[in-house]
Amino acid sequence: MKRLALAFLVAAAATSCNRQQGFTPTPIPFADHPSILRGSWSGTTAADQRLRLELTAAYDSSSTYRVTGTGSLEGETLSVTGSVMGGSLHTYLRPQLTPIPEAAKLTLKRTGKADLELTCSAIGGDAPPAPWLWRCVLPENPNPFNLVKETS
Repeated sequence: MKRLALAFLVAAAATSCNRQQGFTPTPIPFADHPSILRGSWSGTTAADQRLRLELTAAYDSSSTYRVTGTGSLEGETLSVTGSVMGGSLHTYLRPQLTPIPEAAKLTLKRTGKADLELTCSAIGGDAPPAPWLWRCVLPENPNPFNLVKETS
């Protein structure tokens, strides 16, 4: 019985280490929040290459959404797939809301060449109209660059 109680205490301590007391994730509207990787995004990579993405976002759960689309890297055509992870685990929100995004991992598929993994972290405010951008890196160059939403 003592071993069971000790095991329970260790498990409880281990599962609570990464959670802040009283933390409540900020819900954001999936349909129109400026952080959602949807529409036209562009940036200049650390290798001075122009990246343009045209993306569509599809809701998965309260903590993730999928991204698909097309793009170009220095004129080379890309097919894009990936996912964006929200900022909190075990958050139960209504389907039209999602936690503030923290990370995105997109696969840039190139014809006749190896795929590129674009890894990004979200930077921006909690509510519109705060400016949003993604800080990204490509595997060939570890120096980050900004991916920003294009305006019409």
